[in-house]
Amino acid sequence: MDESKHTDDAAAAEPSGKQLMFQQWWEAERRQTQESEQGQEHGQVQGQGQGPAAFADFVVSLRFDAAGDRTRAATAAAAAATLQDTVARLVQAGLVAEVRQAVQARRRHGHGRGRGAEYTGDGAHVLVFVSCPRARLVAEWRRSRLHDWLGGMLPLRRVSGAGTGGDPYEVDGDARDDPAQLLAADGATADGISVAERQRLVHSIIGAAGVGGGSGGSGGVAVVALHDGAFNRAWVRHWARKWLVDGRDLRRIRAHFGEEIALYFAFVQSYFVWLALPAAAGVAAHVAGASFAWPLAAALVVWTVAFTETWARREADIATYWGVHGVERAADTRRAAFRPAHHATDPVTGERVPVFPAARRWARRALGAVVVAALAAVLAALVAGIFALQTAAGELYAGPLAPAVGLAPVALFSACLPLYTAACTRVALALTEYENYEYEAQFAAQLTAKLFVFRFLQDQLYLFLTAWVLVPYRDVFERWAHRAAAAVAGQAAAASALKPSDTPAAALVQALLAGFVVTSQLVNLATETLLPLALRWWTARTRHAADTETPSADAPSADADASGDALRFVARVAEETRLPPYSTFEDYAEMASQFGRVAFFSVAWPLAPLAAFANNWLELRADAAKIAGATQRPIPRRLASIGPWLRALRLMCWLASVTNALLVYQFSPATGLLLPPVDDPAAMRRYGRSALTMALVVLLFAEHAFLALRWLLVRAMASSWPSAYDRIVARDRARSRRRWLDSAPLAVRDLAYEPSAADADADTTDAADAADVVDWRTELSHGLQVVDDVFKAA
Repeated sequence: MDESKHTDDAAAAEPSGKQLMFQQWWEAERRQTQESEQGQEHGQVQGQGQGPAAFADFVVSLRFDAAGDRTRAATAAAAAATLQDTVARLVQAGLVAEVRQAVQARRRHGHGRGRGAEYTGDGAHVLVFVSCPRARLVAEWRRSRLHDWLGGMLPLRRVSGAGTGGDPYEVDGDARDDPAQLLAADGATADGISVAERQRLVHSIIGAAGVGGGSGGSGGVAVVALHDGAFNRAWVRHWARKWLVDGRDLRRIRAHFGEEIALYFAFVQSYFVWLALPAAAGVAAHVAGASFAWPLAAALVVWTVAFTETWARREADIATYWGVHGVERAADTRRAAFRPAHHATDPVTGERVPVFPAARRWARRALGAVVVAALAAVLAALVAGIFALQTAAGELYAGPLAPAVGLAPVALFSACLPLYTAACTRVALALTEYENYEYEAQFAAQLTAKLFVFRFLQDQLYLFLTAWVLVPYRDVFERWAHRAAAAVAGQAAAASALKPSDTPAAALVQALLAGFVVTSQLVNLATETLLPLALRWWTARTRHAADTETPSADAPSADADASGDALRFVARVAEETRLPPYSTFEDYAEMASQFGRVAFFSVAWPLAPLAAFANNWLELRADAAKIAGATQRPIPRRLASIGPWLRALRLMCWLASVTNALLVYQFSPATGLLLPPVDDPAAMRRYGRSALTMALVVLLFAEHAFLALRWLLVRAMASSWPSAYDRIVARDRARSRRRWLDSAPLAVRDLAYEPSAADADADTTDAADAADVVDWRTELSHGLQVVDDVFKAA
């Protein structure tokens, strides 16, 4: 369904007067919603083509501070100047802009039919609806394709069937050699451009025009993509009825939201499938009572390496098939905040380019590393302090209100850590800005690395402290707790309120891990998805009333042509601008933290992979619902890899080899290689094995075994499983050489001639060659006769 059809249908629906352009969008979406709901009977996701979202590309939200009568005139002048500048920039960029005041629907309280909704102005909030004409879109598409070609990205074309070697794509040799062929593809008529590609191109036009900054829901100017309600509803329903997300589902997400969101869902789906292996092994180990068993630990380490390396290969193949291989290098955008020290001539291209000296950046990075280390040390101390309170309250305290006292440190943990980590996030953002990276990919990778340090300490340090601080030194900890209690409440009160901890060391680690894993997954699901969706549902009740009631007479009078449908649509868009923007960081961080817990501590609680497996099935659907209804629509972004998160997973694989080995050594009752016999069963029950020298030997052995395993696996994959990109490029090079030889002069082809077995038996040879062949055959016949005579004589 193209744009002109939307316009014609909407005009036909209301011929008596002129409709607003965005109202036409609303009418078309309402009709498409009915069509998609009818299509649900067949289990199909509707609305992913050129639907209503192809008309209203973006809305620019402008919020102004109108507080204070004394500054109202100055604020109005500034608001007018900002609006005029924004519209002028959009129009000069070739876009179409339509301005409306934002409205909000308020539910009328009453009884019977009088109950409904009324519309009021949404403060000093102005919406600029932005759409892109077809000719401007095609021009931007051509510019983007040419930029990709200049950056070295190989143009691919789909082949019929499975393709040569099982690959559905091959290099488009004509487009690779002649960019004019590349620019003559389907997108040159705007018919082959997906919704996500359209929004990416239009957003690049808006960004190049200098419009934007901030995010929806905050002050200032924000560029917000409009949700396609029909697609979102069909998407959530379709996934709720499926067990596995397949390649067709991922392609639909890519066509609607872009490669970044589709790659995230591809990663979670792959991780979910791979979790079936440790989940099954963990259930078997739990039934057999084989906690802290070295076969389970070895299997977990092998699994972590196999998963990360196969995902690295899979994401490379996905990037190849999606046509974004090398996009970070070829199409990365220079940051507007980049401040070059000077300009210099590029030694390759000869162009004048902005330059920031690497030495200065490294000096800034060193300063940033010191600051991050200091913040991490404070965070570690905070976690350790709360851990000490939690252990004292849960393990040692036996006085009045013991259950409530045991929950107090948990409440303190929940209250303090988010505030501190939010402050750390702001500092990390400022440090990364100070390091002055030129490109967006560099900036995102460095920011993610800093934030991962804080997230890792927040999520994993509790468990490390339990296994390697509390358990080995629990007697020292109990003495400190008694001294502190005696200093506060007196010796008698401390003696009666505190009891010695008699929980076995292994059981203590298992109980804490089980509670931590289950609680963290439930809290993440509730805070990230259920709570935002509940709030969204509550506000949607007002919008539902607005869909069934006549607008109030209190609606803004500035829009004399605004009908009921127009007001409903503007209210819905204003509501979307107040939603928080979506970022994949929190979702990737959650998956990385979960991967760490599974890799580090499943040997202690073998059911951890099963809990993660069940959680991730829900996570896929919950994230879909969150994107569809609790956040702004993600702006499409091309990515070829999960980037720094893959490096984080590989780091945790190495840590898993060490932690699993130490946990088995410390708590396994078995004996054998690197597991000395237990001389004191009571000490083993209370502390586990605590010989530091032997623990260091186990650590070094496990680390070297891991490095050898990873080296062997990577080499085996590289030799037996070439990537799709390598296969496609190798076939293209072979075809290019073959075409060149076929068109080369005869003398050149003779140089490449290689005689076959059939040529050796050919009768068409010249006289000299024939003489050589006859002489060689005669000698061979004579030799065979001699061998025969010798054996006969014997």
